[in-house]
Amino acid sequence: MAKDREEQSNEKPSYFKNMSFPFNTIFLISNAIFLVTSTFWFITVVMLHYRTDECNRFVTAPGIFVSFSFLVMALTGLCASYFKSDCLFRIHFFIFFLWMFVVVAKAVFFIFLEKEINPRLFPGTKIQEYRFEDYSGWVRRLVVKDDEWYRTRRCLVKDHVCNELNQNMTASQFYQMNLTPIQSGCCKPPLSCGYKYEQPTIWTGLRYYNNLEDDCKRWNNSADTLCLDCDSCKAVIIADLQHNSFSVTMNVLHVIFSLSIGITGWFSWLRILGETQK
Repeated sequence: MAKDREEQSNEKPSYFKNMSFPFNTIFLISNAIFLVTSTFWFITVVMLHYRTDECNRFVTAPGIFVSFSFLVMALTGLCASYFKSDCLFRIHFFIFFLWMFVVVAKAVFFIFLEKEINPRLFPGTKIQEYRFEDYSGWVRRLVVKDDEWYRTRRCLVKDHVCNELNQNMTASQFYQMNLTPIQSGCCKPPLSCGYKYEQPTIWTGLRYYNNLEDDCKRWNNSADTLCLDCDSCKAVIIADLQHNSFSVTMNVLHVIFSLSIGITGWFSWLRILGETQK
């Protein structure tokens, strides 16, 4: 019995060896392409990181880490496939599994985030408003940190996100505009406050006052204040994150594509093991 089992175990690697599909070639070419792409990506992000201001570095900093990880993963995969090194394959798949964890976690996060976002259309207008309290506590704590909000606020002021609204228009024209989430939450008071419209970023003379909303007290006509301290502004930062990210479909396709490359590499590794154990 022991002898039969030993013979079966010896036959298993030969199965992968005799597979006609060129897993190793495909894996080699794929990693060569990824290596060139990730190298260009890494160099570009590093250059942007040191040329940009503080406001944009929160985007470039993760980009450096991700691009470098992708570069190392592609390099180890290429070398492992070319030199048929078992050790390099192990390193490659260790990085790959970490990469897949990040990719899947990102996809799951944005799927849940899409369900969280529920803008409210204010009656009689085309303006959609967002409420911070509509989001789950874990989303609010993860995306918008109160102790770091001053940095986000400073960047919104520096980027002049409300400048496009600095134009003369009637109230009826304004209420029929399709405002971006940032413009809706940070550049005007909540319409439920009852402020009287003068200009898109100037609201005065309360028609009625909604004392139940703290954002009504935070509104200020100053260009450096507006509603940048409002909870509605924090809410649209979350909405803008989802708006500027890949769609759920793209995230799922990203997971499938990464898995297909990983499976190709896995079979390539098994085939090489079969050749070395012959």
